[in-house]
Amino acid sequence: MAAFLSPGRSLALGLRISLALTAAVLLMLSAWPSSADAASLEDIKKRGYMIVATEDDYPPFEFVVDGKPMGYDHELLSILRKSAGFEVRQEILPWQGILPGVASGKYDVALSAAVITDERVKSLDFTVPISESTMAYVKRKGDASIKSLKDLSGKTVGVQQGGASFQVLPELEVELKKTGGKLGKVVQYGAFSEAYQDLVNRRLDVVIHNIVSLSTLVSEKPDVFELGERVGRKSYAAWAVQKNNKSLVDFLNTFLAQQKSNGTYKQLQLKWLKITFDDLPNQPLLPGDRQVK
Repeated sequence: MAAFLSPGRSLALGLRISLALTAAVLLMLSAWPSSADAASLEDIKKRGYMIVATEDDYPPFEFVVDGKPMGYDHELLSILRKSAGFEVRQEILPWQGILPGVASGKYDVALSAAVITDERVKSLDFTVPISESTMAYVKRKGDASIKSLKDLSGKTVGVQQGGASFQVLPELEVELKKTGGKLGKVVQYGAFSEAYQDLVNRRLDVVIHNIVSLSTLVSEKPDVFELGERVGRKSYAAWAVQKNNKSLVDFLNTFLAQQKSNGTYKQLQLKWLKITFDDLPNQPLLPGDRQVK
């Protein structure tokens, strides 16, 4: 797997948005357009193809090395293509365009490890989880100033713009206040590769990301990074379709259930995630194991 600093996988956006822009960013995300009805499974079969969107820089789930898509989701996609019964066309793009594109009908499926959140279920329906995606933090190896979650008080934190790591910040702030601490400076990035580089260069103290991605990062760079504690409630990652597209989500759930029962899930999780999740729920759940209403 390619190193975290690979320039070919960076979005190169140079995006550094201050926390003062939080309200504007959330407003933009909650106002995703719904300009076209989603294509049902019957519609997809009639036209002969389905369009899925995947991310370009989200290891170990989805990433590109020397022009070749790789990762957990891409291997599942390869299996889906063999069994779908119709063509599956893939668009590889930066994270920021994937969920809005599905919500607006531009893409049929966000075949990406998207964390199921309260905000996202307003405009999207999710499949059964493909992975746990609880947030955690990573620090520089040997940074003795951070030993537990409470030590993040006043530290500079890196997160992904509009992503689940950004959305968990209010929970972190609540936890820090319990011990008299406070949330420090927050820097948002278009790509985690940029955040990791800034962590190495001491522009950040920690980066928050899902525990799978951080576990993989640490396993690849044990002399550079050190995994910290979980942040916030237990959460899950899943694929997404436009709201109320029941036939398509049922089709995807049937496919995923097959991969779970035949052992493919476990095999691919060991290969790419470096951890297995044998107790994933059989329905999409919100953070804290709450039901989607």
